[in-house]
Amino acid sequence: MSSTTLAATAAIGLAVVGLAYQYSKQDKNETGREPWNDGKDLNHYDYIVLGGGTAGCVLASRLAEDPDISVLVLEAGEDMDNHFLTKMPMGFARLYQSKHDWKFKTVPQVHANNRVLHHIRGRMLGGCSMINSMQYTRGPRSDYDEWVHTFGNPGWSFDELLPYFMKSECFHDPTLDSDHPRGPRTPRVFLPEFDTFESEFHGTKGPWHLSFHHLYPAAQRFIKANMDEGIPRLKDPNGSSTLGVFRMQGMLHPNATRSSTSMAFLGKGQVPGGGNRGHIRIILKADVERILIDDSYGTKRAIGAEFRDAKGVIRRVYAGREVCLSSGVFQSPTLLLASGIGYHIHDSIPLVHALPGVGQNMTDHVGVAIVYKAPPHVQSIHTTFALKNIPKNIYKYFRHGTGPLSSQAVESGCFVRLEDIAPEFVAREKANGTWQEQASGPDAPHIEILFPPCYVKADDFRYFPSGNFYTLIAVLLNPASKGRTGVQVTEVPTTTSKGKETGRKELKVEPLIDSNFLADDFDMRVMKEAVKFARRLGKRMQQDPELGGVECSPGEEAVPNEDDAAMEAFIRQNCTTYFHAVGTCSMGPASNPEAVVDARLRVHGIDSLRVVDSSVIPKVIAGHTAAATVMVAEKAADMIKEEWLYKQPNAVPI
Repeated sequence: MSSTTLAATAAIGLAVVGLAYQYSKQDKNETGREPWNDGKDLNHYDYIVLGGGTAGCVLASRLAEDPDISVLVLEAGEDMDNHFLTKMPMGFARLYQSKHDWKFKTVPQVHANNRVLHHIRGRMLGGCSMINSMQYTRGPRSDYDEWVHTFGNPGWSFDELLPYFMKSECFHDPTLDSDHPRGPRTPRVFLPEFDTFESEFHGTKGPWHLSFHHLYPAAQRFIKANMDEGIPRLKDPNGSSTLGVFRMQGMLHPNATRSSTSMAFLGKGQVPGGGNRGHIRIILKADVERILIDDSYGTKRAIGAEFRDAKGVIRRVYAGREVCLSSGVFQSPTLLLASGIGYHIHDSIPLVHALPGVGQNMTDHVGVAIVYKAPPHVQSIHTTFALKNIPKNIYKYFRHGTGPLSSQAVESGCFVRLEDIAPEFVAREKANGTWQEQASGPDAPHIEILFPPCYVKADDFRYFPSGNFYTLIAVLLNPASKGRTGVQVTEVPTTTSKGKETGRKELKVEPLIDSNFLADDFDMRVMKEAVKFARRLGKRMQQDPELGGVECSPGEEAVPNEDDAAMEAFIRQNCTTYFHAVGTCSMGPASNPEAVVDARLRVHGIDSLRVVDSSVIPKVIAGHTAAATVMVAEKAADMIKEEWLYKQPNAVPI
């Protein structure tokens, strides 16, 4: 092991020890958040939410605003709200491939050299909002208008959804003093050139904190490089336009800690509830196996769920009103199929209701990283964890809530259209009759370029080599290629509590994910143009005396822009997901064979069952999906409460 590697390891270890001490005194066993308790737990609630992820936390909290309501949340993971790796913004990558990550993998990707890709998904309360890089972008207005006009979902236009985006937000104005309720909570330096926003598009009374914190100088130079390339400076990526270069708004508390949906919506004031709020019970380490469907009254109706508790015991719980499936883009369709909703998957699982769209229509963002070796003077994530810098960075974060440990890693980016960065390509495609307009409108971007000041390796986001690097990630926002999530059903032997086999077997139903990246040739042609544009930005950054650098992956000589075959080979070998898959329980009318839920998120053909998470989004947005997922949950809660305003819950057998 080299001395540089040893130093980096020591630096990370020191950071871990220090941060663990900071949060060790916090209560990790909050009331209402624990595994199943035989002596205390009930098996009947008004609502059951299957999954305490990004959407499930929001939904449960909003439903419990009614003091007469009880809500049960079944969450497979643990409560990590007070863990330093989720609290500290820079800690999230250490959770990848841990027990707090579902560690999903795709099937071999036929159009990406048969590589198996990793899909990072949070396996803990808060879900992906606990493990993502906290980037808050909603996407363009026309993306949501398309949900109405193209996909047939009334009530989901941008103008109708903006109040729900704003409802969640507590946006912190960086121009205010630190003693102001909506001002910063740390002595961070206000950067008027970069800390810009349009206040009319942001809420200030919600529980979910959005704020500005650290900004690497290199991220500032990325913004300058874009402007020198003719890309307009975007005041607010969530404002009146989404085209241009911008500094990222973060899902960050003003005290420089992560603001996940579990932290924001299911804190001590919300769980377990009481008083002017309903009761919320969160059962941790609860693996849901199927949704219980009753058809004894002539209609198919969801009445509860079956799950395996922390001790491996099968439990049943019942919902007097509704079952809400919020298990995420991969597990929501898996649970439907395991419950006999969708299509036949195994002789031991009877088909309760045919719904061919379950698991279909999946779209996701695919991207490619261009890596640059930076000079030693450039501040980066690598220098942040250099042994000589760790003591001062720990002091800054612990004492003041400042410094690079408060960074969300990706602090700047740009959204661009192909007409603006590659007009000759667009003209050629149109002349050849091969052009596909995948964007939702003329003001919606085709490409995003992200700037993390570190080495990003294809499909290995924990890779942290010695040296100093920065990366430009070219992301395809509107893929023509569609994937799907099916299931893999296996028979596994059962064991006793002491690990001895019983001689019986049980079915295990797991997601079978096929992203199907680059299946459409148009996606490959667009990706080539995206890489070329990223390299133009990289060239400007190389020539910047405050930055500099040399492209090291793939390298200009190894993959020249003019060598079409080499460029294609590089993309197929190095493309990967950027974790925004949607659409596997797509929203649309019953006449659409790919639709699973209607515009009120009710599963077609099954009463008292809704899907509320990113899987209902009919097409991946030209932005990041966390904001949209929270919005979906906010709107769903209002629709549910509205429908039950004059209803009386039906009796359910216990």
